[in-house]
Amino acid sequence: MKKYMKILLILFIIIVSYIEMDHNDFMYKKEIMKINKIETIKEDYDRNDLGLTETIYIQKITGILLNGKNKNQEKTINYEYQKSEIVTEKYKVGDKVFISDNTIDGLKRDKYFVLLIMLLILLVYIIGKKRGLLTIISSLINLSIFIIGINLYQKGSSIIIITLIISIIFTIITLLSAAGYKKKTLVAVASTLLSTLTIFLLVGVIYITTHFKGINFNILSYLTVPPEEVFIASILIGGLGTITDVSITISSSIYELLGTNPKITNKELLESSKNIGNDIMPTMINVLFFTYFCSGLPTFVLAIRNGFSVTNYITTFYSLEITRFLCGSIGICITIPITTFIAIMVMRKEGKYE
Repeated sequence: MKKYMKILLILFIIIVSYIEMDHNDFMYKKEIMKINKIETIKEDYDRNDLGLTETIYIQKITGILLNGKNKNQEKTINYEYQKSEIVTEKYKVGDKVFISDNTIDGLKRDKYFVLLIMLLILLVYIIGKKRGLLTIISSLINLSIFIIGINLYQKGSSIIIITLIISIIFTIITLLSAAGYKKKTLVAVASTLLSTLTIFLLVGVIYITTHFKGINFNILSYLTVPPEEVFIASILIGGLGTITDVSITISSSIYELLGTNPKITNKELLESSKNIGNDIMPTMINVLFFTYFCSGLPTFVLAIRNGFSVTNYITTFYSLEITRFLCGSIGICITIPITTFIAIMVMRKEGKYE
């Protein structure tokens, strides 16, 4: 009964939060307007060098201001958007939009964002109970640490040093919240850090010997600092999640095997760990592949539509994602034996499993 009461309480909080987000206009400094009327006054067409045509709509949007000194006053704005909505957005009656210098500056989306967060918390609690809520808390802590790291970088600290430090903190917080303070957790922490350090040394050797020749950094041309350090940091943080997952899976498996049968031989443990690794390695590598591939998919589709060949785009822009994928996959592969040997060495030594 208490379980259902807690679920109902979370649902109540979700509903209240959603309603509150829909009526929090007074909290914003920017003017917010609720659209009451949209009138398309003109359609135009733009043709590029490839013969592709883009429809452009010019609209007169009328609404009521919801905050600021002009609250409750009617306002009309001329607005132009492209049919493809690459740069601009299409609005509808009932939308709330931000107003800046008599132009629409974007859609107010906070209520949808809060709704998704609350639904996530509800599902995590239903499935994971207390451990699930600890996962949410650890994610918030990790986010705070990441923001602190960004602030330190803006003040002049080395992004590589910051990345190494926050990677250690991320690993410890994530694994402790997921598995608790147990020997298998300590093994997973040690193996994750050792595997991450191995990737860092591997990338460092590649950089020293090749200076990343063959990797195209055009997609990072907006950076005002050398992109190599940012790229190395992205490899470390990007592969950390899958390495952590592999580490705790292997460590927990050996922990359970030893707890069930303390007389199991090291050879049998190695064989079991190898079989488990063979099961999880393909899926984790595919997780990395799809993650990195999807991160560049919108730009990829846009480039193909504007005349880039698939080969040209991949060699020009996807070289970064391919390199991240390869380094992360290597990290997954080396994590399996590293975790296995550390787990056997530590858990066998004392013969205690808690």
